[in-house]
Amino acid sequence: MLIVRDPRVLAILLALAVCPVVAGDAPRLPWAPTAWRTAWSMPDREGDPFPLGNPRHGVAEGGLAVATPQGAVAVHDPRTGRRRYAIPADAVPTAGVWVAAGTIVVARQVPGEADHRLSGYELTDGALLWRRTVTVEPVELVEGVPRYIGPRIMVTERGVTFLDRPRGPYTFTSLDLRTGRITARTVRPRDCLLHSAASARSVALVSDCSGRIELASVDPRTLRPDWTRSLPPSGQAASLSLTAGADGYLDTVGGNVESFFAPDGRLLSTARTALARPAATGAAEPGRWSRPFRIGSYPELRGEGDLLSSDRRATLTFLISLDTVTGRIRALPIALPPTWSSLVGTAEDMAFVHDEAGWIVAYTLVHGPSGDPAPPGGVPLSDWPDACALLGDRALGALGGGYRPGPVRRTVAGVPTPKPAGCDWIPATDEEAVVSVSVAWVFSTAAAAREAFAAIVRRVKQTGRYDPTTETPYALSQTLPRLPSGMLSESIVTAGPALVHLRSSSRRAIRLLTPRLQRSLLARYEPGAVVPDAGPLAARPPGWSFPADNSVDDLVVAGGLVHAGSGDGKVYALDAVSGALRWSHQIGDLVTSGPIRTDGTVYASTFSRIVALDAVSGRTRWSRRTTEASSFVIDGRTVYAWTGAQVIALDAASGRTRWRGRESGFIHRVTPHAAGDLVYATGPGGVVALDADSGERRWRFRADGRTGVAGVATTADTVYVASGDGRLHALDRVTGRPRWRSQVGSPTFAGPLASGGAVYVGAGGVLHKLDAATGARRWTFEAGRGAHTTTNALMIARGVAYLTRVGDRLHALDAATGKTRWIVPLGGGAGFRAPGPFTPVLAGDALYVAAGDGELHALDAATGTRRWGFQTGGDIRTAPVVEGGRVHVGSVNGNVYAIRASDGRVGG
Repeated sequence: MLIVRDPRVLAILLALAVCPVVAGDAPRLPWAPTAWRTAWSMPDREGDPFPLGNPRHGVAEGGLAVATPQGAVAVHDPRTGRRRYAIPADAVPTAGVWVAAGTIVVARQVPGEADHRLSGYELTDGALLWRRTVTVEPVELVEGVPRYIGPRIMVTERGVTFLDRPRGPYTFTSLDLRTGRITARTVRPRDCLLHSAASARSVALVSDCSGRIELASVDPRTLRPDWTRSLPPSGQAASLSLTAGADGYLDTVGGNVESFFAPDGRLLSTARTALARPAATGAAEPGRWSRPFRIGSYPELRGEGDLLSSDRRATLTFLISLDTVTGRIRALPIALPPTWSSLVGTAEDMAFVHDEAGWIVAYTLVHGPSGDPAPPGGVPLSDWPDACALLGDRALGALGGGYRPGPVRRTVAGVPTPKPAGCDWIPATDEEAVVSVSVAWVFSTAAAAREAFAAIVRRVKQTGRYDPTTETPYALSQTLPRLPSGMLSESIVTAGPALVHLRSSSRRAIRLLTPRLQRSLLARYEPGAVVPDAGPLAARPPGWSFPADNSVDDLVVAGGLVHAGSGDGKVYALDAVSGALRWSHQIGDLVTSGPIRTDGTVYASTFSRIVALDAVSGRTRWSRRTTEASSFVIDGRTVYAWTGAQVIALDAASGRTRWRGRESGFIHRVTPHAAGDLVYATGPGGVVALDADSGERRWRFRADGRTGVAGVATTADTVYVASGDGRLHALDRVTGRPRWRSQVGSPTFAGPLASGGAVYVGAGGVLHKLDAATGARRWTFEAGRGAHTTTNALMIARGVAYLTRVGDRLHALDAATGKTRWIVPLGGGAGFRAPGPFTPVLAGDALYVAAGDGELHALDAATGTRRWGFQTGGDIRTAPVVEGGRVHVGSVNGNVYAIRASDGRVGG
């Protein structure tokens, strides 16, 4: 007989005794996908497909293969992202990468040729299995419509299938995946329009033969159909489309009706029924849901009967799957800002996405109990907040008042939101910008919302267009890439389980309203939390920041004002002490050159106009329409501009034309000589010297016609020309006669720069110092492969040659000997973005230089010791300007910064 004296043991036994009864009597909780969680991410700049639609990435169970810019194929662990090994680059460029059934298939192609060399490799170690050359030609067009739409090469677990005769009857050929031997060949009629897609085990074809539309699933080993289905007539070829998920589920559009099919050919649903809310059907096991087959905004039904899931106005990105029994769609959000993203592939419970910022992001699927039918995000739509109530008249009063709300209701999972999920606040006049509030998603828990917000913030910061001046634990603002309607600024705000977006074309409106939206959300979900009136970098003297409505690409500081030119077509004048706006002037759609200030006048240009503005009042002094005026320079009393293929000289005071050059078809850009008697213009053919007073040609130097001119520098008596064929030429300034030339290599990455009786030029991975009079080499510095051709990052000052961006580092070299004094890393790495103007600026004993990750560094000029760094939140587009104890820079995110030179702070 068992006697139990310990009450704790007795409680456990009682619980075990009753558990089967409780479990048997209670209803089972449905089990379904509930969330995608970020597993890892890695940079990958080359995201666009290869020609013919061949992918740059291949993924399957066991491996993720990525084509590198250098031509190699890097193989990564799909679970961790860790790089395992690389298939070396070949003399023939890579043209496609696939992974299936333990095999990597790589296509290589000589540009312009039809032949592709296909190679099969063992996934485990990269050992070569086979190699074969196939012919894949461009697809024939009929009345502007391609006869074939889809991948030309399709790799599945059952073989490699390719289309090799598109100009005659469609000829499909299949190769064995492990040996490369031909296993089957079939011909399809020439008079049919054909769409194709591949899953892991089959090839799907939609054919339109004289209006008869047929969907077929083909076995890649035999090229025989496993099944066929008829689709509604389309009426037009352009309305046909086909998408295949990795597990064989098909999404087709025919006759303006979107339909979803199972791998065995069963019709699961149409777009209309896929979004409907079915009655509860009991528990749903994890395997009941397909792998994601599409990425985009939350799917909505269009009037024609198909889905809209690529709305660029969306506030969140979703991975879209199918219920394999009912055909119902399930869309789960991923921590990714709304960007042009592509679904690289899937593997088991993982999905891999490539976004336009140049990153591969891996997500892991999380399962859990969920209602059936489950409300979106696990939260009833009735619990979603009213978007119009999140900002009221009082909050909008900060913009001047007069705004009226425009409620926007959404349909989510087939159900309209009871309360407005969006709200467009419309201003009283066209002078102000529309402000939009949108409830992006409401998660099942506050923790899930915080996790998504944190992941989105990480991704936004990697894109290089965020605004650190508005960042708080609850919000971050970013500038979205250019849309058809122009640039947009948005804030991503979270509180409790909600994720809300605030958008406007006015960055000033976003700065003012973001803290108000935060307080409104926190009052609803987290009362007691405090948000300051502005972010931690609020604009306060002695440092400040100002939000322009587009990228700031140039600025000048003089006379107590900061003048900045922006991609929104405005020239701004800001108070140099406080950052307050003195005036702004709309000169066009985009400021392409300037502002330049001289003698109380500010000059700037657009693609079609050059304007002169009063520096203090912003009043127009003169405006001249030009042809393609993309750049200009000022020398003394004259403005020299390049307009199309011609140089013009304008009177700086009146804008009247002084002369027009006659070098039509030759001019590419203009560089005036400091003495003012000659103007030098460079183009694909070489350099031409024009008389500064008359525009008459003095002389012309012809460079290699295939490579053109890479750079020009002038001194009082010599013009130095770096040509694209790897030579540096020294020409007499007056006559243009050659004095000497030196082979320095190509491409040119820095200079030429003349200083102290020497000329410096970086070319072919080497920085050269040459004697200015003879061309004799004084020393060379091996810059290596890290030298970028897009950067003139060279400065000579106080006996030191400063060279930036070599391996994302700043090198300080002794100008006399070429020996390294010090090296400082400039950042970049995973967050590296555009090159930018990395030439350093020396002021006092400090050196200021912009890094590729958007950070401005202040260094000790003698030792390279870092004094401070300031993260601007975007590529720095202007050279640093040091004035009044502040360092001024402009960023691609639209901010103008005045950073305190003493400690690198913006706020007080």
